[in-house]
Amino acid sequence: MTTSPPKPAASDDSGPGPAATPRGRAGLVVIGVVTALAAGGFGIIAAYAGQTPGIVAQTITYDIADTGVEINYSVAKGKDDEVRCTVDAFDEKFAVLGAQEITVPAGKSSVDGTATLQTPRRATGARIHGCRAV
Repeated sequence: MTTSPPKPAASDDSGPGPAATPRGRAGLVVIGVVTALAAGGFGIIAAYAGQTPGIVAQTITYDIADTGVEINYSVAKGKDDEVRCTVDAFDEKFAVLGAQEITVPAGKSSVDGTATLQTPRRATGARIHGCRAV
């Protein structure tokens, strides 16, 4: 006669897990709230990084030639602020080929302008950026 060792009884661990207790749920809620606040704060910081509040610069159009770029832009700002921005043309690797600083005088709340940049070779794009009050 052959006997085999008895099989271990199946574990009946049907008790509540750590998240099912009121204390475990409160911990998860606290972690969730902290995470949501951190994500929201990061989103706000990322949205305004590199910008001066109250100044909005926008590239309207640009026309690319073999050795130059003509860019049309718009800048909105506070009426009493004098603002300086950089207009530049770049190649496919985003290397700047030509740049010019423009000044938007105080007394106007918005300005539409055009700048012509000379480049050593054909650019792939142009932009206005880096606006700041002086």
